[in-house]
Amino acid sequence: MAVHLLEDWCQGMNIDPKNCLLVTGLPEAVDEGSIESILRAATECLSKYKMRGRMFMMEEETFAVLCELPVAVDLLPFFSNKN
Repeated sequence: MAVHLLEDWCQGMNIDPKNCLLVTGLPEAVDEGSIESILRAATECLSKYKMRGRMFMMEEETFAVLCELPVAVDLLPFFSNKN
């Protein structure tokens, strides 16, 4: 579902999904400023990202956030090395 949401959201905003990151599962209580701080603290690769929007996910009762990066980034190796 997250991949489809990313693709649909990017198509609607006319941005390249290869340059985007979708973050899901953010609690309702977290405001937009806190989201940006959390994301910046979590990883250096997001140092120059733009938060393009957030959406409430009714089924999960959490928010999803779409972030656009300056270039395409493969985050899988980055997160798999954080164990």
